[in-house]
Parts: sequence; structure tokens; C-alpha cells
Amino acid sequence: MSSYDQYSTTYLTELYYVIKKNIENGFLSSAMRQELALIAEAVSKQGVAIIEDKRMIQFRHQICDQK
Repeated sequence: MSSYDQYSTTYLTELYYVIKKNIENGFLSSAMRQELALIAEAVSKQGVAIIEDKRMIQFRHQICDQK
């Protein structure tokens, strides 16, 4: 169990993309990729998969909210 397990999927997916963007821009080291893996694992435990296209995540959340 990681400390990420207590957060919502919305928060975790946003955090995932912020960290990823900062790694790509050189603001964070590539060692932070380990955090990305932990975040992805916590999100998957909640039944959501992180997809590299952020628009797909938002679309899936809108569908779930309508149910």
C-alpha cells in the first residue's frame, strides 16, 4: 500500500500528468518515474487506467459521472 492509495483518481491523474510534464521539461529528474509507477498502480486499484492521452481520461470521467 502506498500513500497514493488514499487520494481520488481525479487528483492522482492530474498529479501524474504534472509530474510527467515536469520530467519531460527537465524540472524533475527521471528518478521521479518511479513515482509515476506508484501513482499508476494506485489509480489502477481504483479501477481506472492512466492513458497517455489526457483527453481520454477526462472523457472516461464524464461518462462515469453521468451514470
